[in-house]
Amino acid sequence: MAVVKNTPLGLTLPIQNGRSGYFEQSTDSFTQTRMNIINLLRTRPGERRMQPTFGCRLWNTVFEQNDEILPAQVEKLIKEDITRWIPGVSVSDVTVNYYSDDETNDARDIYRLYIVVKFVIAAINQEDVVDIYLDKAKV
Repeated sequence: MAVVKNTPLGLTLPIQNGRSGYFEQSTDSFTQTRMNIINLLRTRPGERRMQPTFGCRLWNTVFEQNDEILPAQVEKLIKEDITRWIPGVSVSDVTVNYYSDDETNDARDIYRLYIVVKFVIAAINQEDVVDIYLDKAKV
């Protein structure tokens, strides 16, 4: 596969000024796929104009009961939504942890989750990890 340098494929996240005076852009498919996954995980269904079904249903779980079943539900939703919206990417693992400010204390914050998504881009057979905090207070 030929690599064409300096051909913009999309925006990087967080959105910021780039070297050319516009937004910083990704120029390789690996970085752009990673940015697409981050964008999908941070977008709620109905939030994008002209494409109201785009987004990750992860945000629907924010007000669910935070019990032992929730991590499995979150994993299932993330795998289904990435498979639907980002072709050529397979999710190899989703880890859902309860967020805790104090590692020495076993008490968990039931209003926050720390999610790690491990994925593989099939075309280049490269693996990477994306993490996201799900916080009920920031919905």
